[in-house]
Amino acid sequence: MRKHVVFTIFFLLLLSGCGQDIPLAEEVVHQFEAEPLLTGQISDDGRLLLTVTTSEQVKIWRAASKQVEYQVPESELLKPVRHALLSNDNSLLLIANYDTLGVWSVSGKAFIHKVQFSGVDSMAAISHIALSPNNGRVLVAMTDGSLNMADLNTRLNNRFKPHARPIDFLLFGNQGELFLSGAQDGKVGLWQFGSPKPLFEKEFAHRVTSLSVDHGFSRLFVSDGLNAQHIKTLTRGDEVTKLNYSARFKVFRKSLFIPSTQLLATSSSKSHLSLWNTQTGDELGTWTISTQRSGATIISMHATQTGKLYTLNSDAMLQRWDLNALTL
Repeated sequence: MRKHVVFTIFFLLLLSGCGQDIPLAEEVVHQFEAEPLLTGQISDDGRLLLTVTTSEQVKIWRAASKQVEYQVPESELLKPVRHALLSNDNSLLLIANYDTLGVWSVSGKAFIHKVQFSGVDSMAAISHIALSPNNGRVLVAMTDGSLNMADLNTRLNNRFKPHARPIDFLLFGNQGELFLSGAQDGKVGLWQFGSPKPLFEKEFAHRVTSLSVDHGFSRLFVSDGLNAQHIKTLTRGDEVTKLNYSARFKVFRKSLFIPSTQLLATSSSKSHLSLWNTQTGDELGTWTISTQRSGATIISMHATQTGKLYTLNSDAMLQRWDLNALTL
């Protein structure tokens, strides 16, 4: 009888998605830089990679050929490079230092213009940037919790202060009208571009460490710095599920809803990748990424419609994971 109970518990643990024994085919596609990255991004279509090295070299790579598409000349860089972003259509590159945002044409390989931004506090610095899908609007967040909502065509800017601490997350909706913000004050807010009135706000006990939305801008995933990890609906913020795991707590950093599945991918502050069932909140497994240096972590993720997940880490390694065995 005791053996039967032990076997039943073991079987249920496997079904519940403890996942450490679930195989997940993976391979390192390429290491794009020899030195570590300050930041990086896999483009929305997966064709390009943006890398910013610790020596502040800013390059855009063709992922398939592993060749440099464009490198920003050092004389044009806004140093120190603190933020960099590729537009959804790969046509624009945005780079920001403490108080200035620059725009480059990727196809034209040329600098376009730069704009200076400030917070309510005169000493505030840029903490995050986001660009609308049509490239017409930009969000420039500041370390004092203020936010600039600027039109790149008219140069008009509306500034307000939705948070009390630095804003670390900004996510535009598909039409560029709505956006999410998440900050170190533990607040997440949904806003209409140009308006200081929130459509909804949610406050957590600790700073927001991860925030992402699904492809249809209908669900969000949010994690605070301790033990609150939720999937909620947009635009009302209703609870869908809360993530379940056996560890006392997990640190969540990057996160990504996998298209056409019920999967959510998350990374930790260490070299770990986890996958979750978005309907039940169950953890399907946690895997260790390939690294070259101690402390390397995932800085960008991209998923395809064919069940492949790509991760770019701070060692400039692009890694491919086959999720087809886990597709829900």
